[in-house]
Amino acid sequence: MKRLVFAIGMAALLCTSMPGCKKFLETTTTDKESGSTFWQTKADAEKFTNNLYGEIADVLLTNSFFLAAEFRCGIYRQTSTSRAIWGRPYYDFLVYNDLKGLMKEGYWNGFFHFNDIPNWQGYYRVIQSAAILIDRVDDIPDTQISATDKRRYKAEGVWVRNFLYFLMVRLYGDVPYYTKPYFNEIIGRTKFTDVLNSCLAEMAKYKDDLPWAYSDPKMKAVRPSRGSALALMMHMNMWNAGFDEGNKDKYYKATVALGKELMEQNGGAHRLLTTSEFRRLYRGGSEEGLFELTQNVNYGEVRGLGYQYLNDNVLEHGAGSGYSYVNYVGKFLEKMYPLGVADKRKDLWFDANTMYREGNLVEFRKFIGNSGSNIAFDGNLIVFRYADAILLAAEANAELGAANQSEAIRLLNLIRGRAETASYAGSDATELKDAIFWERAKEMMGEGHAYYDLVRTHRILNQEYCTAPISQSAFQRGAWTWPIAESALTNNALMKLNEYWR
Repeated sequence: MKRLVFAIGMAALLCTSMPGCKKFLETTTTDKESGSTFWQTKADAEKFTNNLYGEIADVLLTNSFFLAAEFRCGIYRQTSTSRAIWGRPYYDFLVYNDLKGLMKEGYWNGFFHFNDIPNWQGYYRVIQSAAILIDRVDDIPDTQISATDKRRYKAEGVWVRNFLYFLMVRLYGDVPYYTKPYFNEIIGRTKFTDVLNSCLAEMAKYKDDLPWAYSDPKMKAVRPSRGSALALMMHMNMWNAGFDEGNKDKYYKATVALGKELMEQNGGAHRLLTTSEFRRLYRGGSEEGLFELTQNVNYGEVRGLGYQYLNDNVLEHGAGSGYSYVNYVGKFLEKMYPLGVADKRKDLWFDANTMYREGNLVEFRKFIGNSGSNIAFDGNLIVFRYADAILLAAEANAELGAANQSEAIRLLNLIRGRAETASYAGSDATELKDAIFWERAKEMMGEGHAYYDLVRTHRILNQEYCTAPISQSAFQRGAWTWPIAESALTNNALMKLNEYWR
């Protein structure tokens, strides 16, 4: 219980670790921020842009967005000791996709705010702010800002807007789509594959206006770069490939091309860190990071609802506790880490004496080097990183068939080589696709990708990949989505909610 105290400090954002990021016009309305009296200097654009990332953190880290993305339909089970002592039903609600039960549960929602996830209002506030930036940065006199910087700020606004749409599509499916800064029309929901295609088209126009790297090290990975743009586009393409069957090869080819650009043109801005550098990776701001949300205990940025909760309060409950809240189901760990096969990640992230045991003593140590105090996680929350993009490119190549198989294997073995584990040497197409899926599962474990990988690949329908699969009929009716808050219907006759959750 005492380790839940850190959830109280969620209001601290990027601001203290980056110049100008404080919510800067506390007595000035958004209308004035978008008016002619504000957009006068480059400093104005910088303040407004920095504030966008604080708004993103406000949305994502005041509920359990990342925690839910890891546990939902996942490979975990609540331990008997946890059930007996604490009575934590939210684990079971997530694993068995009982979101109605999850949001009706009262006590733990007071800590984790799962019932806030259906409300998309915060996402649209950020989308509107991004549109204002795109619209108004051109109003700054050319004597105050360079043309290059204007293009970069507009590209940042485009990235933020499309990132938020991507997050919403994965949560809700179809969403209302607009790009105007002062939009006030009544509209319904747009088919989510069309939303992502619109986002991809816009990103293609602006991605090259983002730098590969920033000169200020404090901006590294916490402000979108060209690498961030490419990673976002890769994820969008792979998501659409899972739902737009007739055009899937188009999306796979686009992902391959984007991955090639990221790996071959980054000029040294990005690389895979070595296993000995993993602690630096999860501190944030490394060459492997593509986009991160900053947090630093020394600056008072204490957030408890990101993926670090998996490590800090769940799988490794604490010294002397004698039990964990949840454990991995052993058969899935064996799929990722076959018995007797060396893997540095296994050595660094698990206790070899407990990792396969389905009991109360599981320890997951991936982020253990980021403990800033007894109650705080001191390290950036990594949203996209280089290894993630490499494995997406490997997956896309594998899906394109025999002509791309060798490249898929090469990319897969880049990640395996870094982990000092056995190279993949098979030739069966289905086996290769599975190998890449399980490589993503273990490489990205705890980072909030698990549920979405199950959904977009439709492996969530199969008990070979998750402990509580969704049926085909339920999946088609939207069981993979979240409910949408009833407030979306207010004064909008065109709006519909997700029927599966009605």
